[in-house]
Amino acid sequence: MKYIMGLSLFLLSFTLNAADINATILNGDIKVYQRLLDTLSKNRVVNDEINLQKTLLSKLIDASKKEHFRAKNLSVAKNQTQYINLFTYYIEILNSVNSVEKSLLADQAKKETLDEQLGDSEKNNLTTELFYTFYTKKSQNEALLLEEEKSLLPKIQELLITSLHTIEFDKKEIEKQSLFLSKKIQNLKQTIENLKIKKERYTLLDEKKLLSTTLEQISKNQTQLEMLYKKELNILFLKFSMGLKEHNKNIIKQHNALLEFTKNNISSQKDFLNGLDNLLSSMEEAFLGTVERLKVQGLEEFEVEMKSVWEMLNETLFVINKTPISTLKLLLSLFILIAGFVLGNLYKRYIKSLSLKNKIMSASTHTLLANMGSYAIFLITFFIVLKVMGIDLSSIALVAGALSVGIGFGLQNVISNFVSGIILMVERSVKIGDYIELDENLRGHVVDIKMRSITVNTNSNIDIIVPNQDLIQNRVINWTMNDKIRRFEIPFGVAYGTDPQKVISVILEAVHNSGFEDLYNTSERHTRVIMTGMGNSSVDFELFVWIKGKEILFPKRTTSRFLVLIYNTLYENGIEIPFPQQDLHIRSVDVALPIQVTKDIE
Repeated sequence: MKYIMGLSLFLLSFTLNAADINATILNGDIKVYQRLLDTLSKNRVVNDEINLQKTLLSKLIDASKKEHFRAKNLSVAKNQTQYINLFTYYIEILNSVNSVEKSLLADQAKKETLDEQLGDSEKNNLTTELFYTFYTKKSQNEALLLEEEKSLLPKIQELLITSLHTIEFDKKEIEKQSLFLSKKIQNLKQTIENLKIKKERYTLLDEKKLLSTTLEQISKNQTQLEMLYKKELNILFLKFSMGLKEHNKNIIKQHNALLEFTKNNISSQKDFLNGLDNLLSSMEEAFLGTVERLKVQGLEEFEVEMKSVWEMLNETLFVINKTPISTLKLLLSLFILIAGFVLGNLYKRYIKSLSLKNKIMSASTHTLLANMGSYAIFLITFFIVLKVMGIDLSSIALVAGALSVGIGFGLQNVISNFVSGIILMVERSVKIGDYIELDENLRGHVVDIKMRSITVNTNSNIDIIVPNQDLIQNRVINWTMNDKIRRFEIPFGVAYGTDPQKVISVILEAVHNSGFEDLYNTSERHTRVIMTGMGNSSVDFELFVWIKGKEILFPKRTTSRFLVLIYNTLYENGIEIPFPQQDLHIRSVDVALPIQVTKDIE
C-alpha cells in the first residue's frame, strides 16, 4: 500500500493544474518511465491493470530509445542489378510511407477517443494517460520517419534517372526472365485455384486436418505468388526503362500497363500508385522532354479514349432473335443506308447525263434503267445492313412468312401498286414521254414512273399522280405508244340543197392547199371527207385528217385550226352553214278573240 501512495505522490509532484494529463508522463523520457516501471514492479499487488501499465511503460521506454530512420548508402547504379535494386528500394519506401500514413490516421483516431476519456474524471486514470502518451510518442516517431522517407523519394528518382543515362540492359535476358515469370505465375495461380477447390471439398466433408493443411498450402503459395509479382514488376520497370532510352513511341502505354499491373497485383493504394506514377513521369520528362512527352501522352490518351469509345459503342442496347444490337451496328447501318441512298441518286444522275449525251437512248429507257438500278442498289444496301446487324436472313424469312397474311390485307393496295409498277417498267406499255388518256378529262404526258405510281403532266401543266394499279386494271389510251401519228375526226354540216360532192371537193382542196406541215398522207393514211348523215337542220359531213408530230398532243388546238379552215372554205364558196330552224303552225279558231288597243296620249 505504501508503494501505491508513493507512486501517487511522485506523479502528483509533476501534475499541471491546467492539463487533463500528467505532464510528467506526456513529456517524460526514459528515466521517468523507468522510475515509474520500477515503482510498479515493487508493488506486491498484481492484477491485469498493473500488468497493462507495466507493458505500456516498457513500450514507452522502447519508443524513447528508437533511433531515427537511417537510409541505405545510395549511389548511381553501375549495372542492371544495382539499377533494379534502386527501384526495389523506391518501392519499399513507398510501401513504408503508405503504411506509416495509415498508422498515423489510426493513432489519431485512438487519441481522439482517449481525449474524451481524459476529460472524464471517472475514466481518467494512469492507464488512460499511459495509452495516450504511448500513441503520442508513437505518432511523433512515425511523423519523423514519414518526413525522412518522403525526402528520400526524390533522391532515388534522381539516381534512377542519372543511372539510366549510362547503364546497359541485357534485352535478351530480360525477355527470357519475363517469359519464365509469366509461365511460373500462371502455373502458381492454377495451383492456388486447385487448392481452393480442395478447400471447399474438405470444408463440406468436415475434414479439419486436411482443411488446415490445405489452408497452409494456399497461404504458402500466395506468399510465393506475391514474391513473383514483385519480380514481374521489376521486369516491367526494366522494359519501361529500355523504352525510354530508345524513345519508344509506346512508352505511355508501357507506363499505364505498369501502373495497371501494380494496381491489380501489388497495391491498389492511391498514394502508392501516385508515387510510382510520379517516378515514371519524372523519368519520361527527363528523357523525352516535356513537349515530346505531352505529344506522346496525347496520342496514347487519344488511343485510350478511342478504345473507351469503341467499347461503349459495342455495348449491347437490345437483342433481336438472340442477336445483340449495339450502338456501333446501328450507326454503321445508318451510314450504309445513307451511302446507298446517295449512291442510288448518283446512279440516276449518271444515267440522266448519259441519256443527254446519247440521243439514241429514249426517255423511257433512261427511266427504266435509272429506276431499276436504284431499286437494285437499295435492295443490295438493305441486305448489307442486315449482314452488318448480324441478323440471319432465315429469321427474316420466318418473320416475313408470319406477316404475309397481315401484309396481304393491310398493305394490299401498296403491294398491288408495287407489282403493277414492275409490270409497267418491264412491259413498257406506258413509257416516259407517252401521251396517255385515262378518261375524257384526264390526258397528259407521262413524266415519271415509280414503283407505286406514275406522274402525268396535263397540257395545263398540272401534275396528276395516278396509282400504277389503275393503269393495269383500267383501259388506258396511249396516243404515242408506237408513233406520233393520229387521225382527227372533225365534224361539220351544210344546208340542205348543197351538192355533197362539191362540199367534199372544196374541203379536200382547201386542206391540200393549207400548207400545214404536220399533215400526213400515204396510200393507207390520207385525208378524207365523208358524208355521215342527214340531220334535222343540216347535211352532216366529217373530215378525216392525219396529223404527225407534236400537234397531236394538243387536240383542241389542232381541231380548232381545221374548223377555222372549213368555215372559211365554205364561206368563200357560198356554201351555207345551217343553224337549227323550226316551223311554227297556228291553228284557226271560230271564236272571236277580244282585242283591246290602248293609246298613250302625251
